[in-house]
Amino acid sequence: MPQHPPHCTLQKTPSPRRQPKAMVKILVCGDVEGRYAETFKRVAKLDKKAGPFDALFCVGAFYGDDKSVPAAPIPTYILDGEAGEVAENVTALGSCGATTIEERKGGAGAKHLSVAFVADEGSTKPLEDACATAGFMGVDVLLSCEWPRGVDVGVPDAEVEQLAECGVRVNAAGTDRIAECAKMCRPRYHFAGTRNAFWARAPYRHALKPPSTRKTHVCRFVALGKAALSKDPQRKWIHAVDIDPVPYAPLQALQDEPINCGDSPYLCFQSSERPVEKLAKRPVEDTDRGAFRWASVGGAAPKRRKVEEDSSTTLFVGGLPRNCDDSQLEDVARKADAKPSAVRCVAGKGYGFLDFSSRSDAEAALTSLQNADIKLGGRSLTFDWGTSSAKPKQQHYPDDARRDCWFCLASPGCETHLVTGVGDTCYTCLPKGGLVDAHALIVPIAHASDRASLDDATLQELESTSDQLAKSFREKLNSHAVAFERVADTKKGVYHIHRNIIPLPKRGSGDASRLVADFMDAAQRMSFRLVPVNDGVFRPAASDRFFVVDVYCGETGSKKRFACVQPKDTSQRFAGLHFGRDLLAAALGTPGRAHWKACEVGRSDEERLVAAFKAKVLGEGGS
Repeated sequence: MPQHPPHCTLQKTPSPRRQPKAMVKILVCGDVEGRYAETFKRVAKLDKKAGPFDALFCVGAFYGDDKSVPAAPIPTYILDGEAGEVAENVTALGSCGATTIEERKGGAGAKHLSVAFVADEGSTKPLEDACATAGFMGVDVLLSCEWPRGVDVGVPDAEVEQLAECGVRVNAAGTDRIAECAKMCRPRYHFAGTRNAFWARAPYRHALKPPSTRKTHVCRFVALGKAALSKDPQRKWIHAVDIDPVPYAPLQALQDEPINCGDSPYLCFQSSERPVEKLAKRPVEDTDRGAFRWASVGGAAPKRRKVEEDSSTTLFVGGLPRNCDDSQLEDVARKADAKPSAVRCVAGKGYGFLDFSSRSDAEAALTSLQNADIKLGGRSLTFDWGTSSAKPKQQHYPDDARRDCWFCLASPGCETHLVTGVGDTCYTCLPKGGLVDAHALIVPIAHASDRASLDDATLQELESTSDQLAKSFREKLNSHAVAFERVADTKKGVYHIHRNIIPLPKRGSGDASRLVADFMDAAQRMSFRLVPVNDGVFRPAASDRFFVVDVYCGETGSKKRFACVQPKDTSQRFAGLHFGRDLLAAALGTPGRAHWKACEVGRSDEERLVAAFKAKVLGEGGS
């Protein structure tokens, strides 16, 4: 357990016989990120107008560059790994655990609010221990920085569009670790930050472990935007809730379900239960073969865990596109005349499961599917027996390298405030330290280290998005456009392919042609050759390194493509890491901006550049 913070008492459950007069009133806000004065000013105003409130809970990142936190107007609790008092009326809860929060002094009663919290990637054992105590009934509130993976399963199309407008892609946000914590502690409210979007999910009922048939309370998941940044309702950052804590609430009130209440989204998303401590380590996907494997990083894939083939009625489907959904998986089964009782596509992972009502139906379906040679998104699918619902043996799995990838939307390191739009398979964003204000990146949503591993749909969207941006540069900025990609060895071995596209102001009728000549000359000086590529589809082998540049020329924006492709094991010189950017910086007359760190600006300026890009390049409101 974390150190006992002020204003809190750990694991002290008040007697249910005590019936206070009023509910506990709380405020919850999103990522403060150092905007202490603006946040506390708003809280004080709300406390005076609609309070008094018993506590303020802050989810997401609280600190900014300035760690000097002023006094808060009401008892305030933040998510931080070091538990203890931060400032007057401000308490850090710690890394992970559960506690009870006493009602604000001067309130109508002596209620205690049960609060679970997960601040970072540390151990979840304190929370496990709290949930394992006798008579545990769930908690009133769960606070987390990140979303739980799968919480967005099955949401209506209108909400999907709402989230996309805020740069949140359904089924790509959140972590398994937080999902498991939510299942374990059964909160009545779950608040999260990080994604800078306000979203109140439809309530869902918690799933109790079989054979239990008793009713349980429902959960309301609420995501919040970044504090004090916007008045946009889609970025709402502060939320008020009245709660009658679990020990005091009437049983009927706990069991009543709203009309729009549904089943737990985690039942659909996760096929089996695993120990919470294993969640930080996830399986690695073998994208080259399009099949799912448990594997060691950089090593050969071991055999899949043997399943109970005599009793299993579940089939495993591998090689699915990362953006596959349940309806597409159902279509796959239909192509082989298989009739599963349920389909479970594990969103964003490239695999899924087909459940059948009997062993004989599953056997017939497996034979039919294996003989059908079914493809989806240009990939051949694999079929095998899936795991039973039995608890798997505890194993240690390697860390998923993509957690450290800056370009994976689900990665903690991805700076989503730079995202300007999200498509079906790719998203656009501004880079850190752009060469010019409208410098943009086009990035596949699914992690891929080269073009060879991209499916046809992703390649098509990568190209069409590039062409559309080039057209916008030409029509709205009166500029040429240059786009380039590079794949080569990296020191860390984790590379997410992306495409740079940069507008260049028109200075004369022949400047685009001169730019082409500059690229050719510069490559020749570095002893590698750029050659014209006329093929409509540029897809080098996975074992090749390449540099490719597209120059959109003339008034019509016709595209000229040049590329250099080399086997990775060759000793021949290849394009430097910053070849494309170095040359364009020189062409712009700003060689000092060749390195991105020389162009880096603060967070507020980055958000201003994103807003300007959406308005000037994408049109009013973006796309």
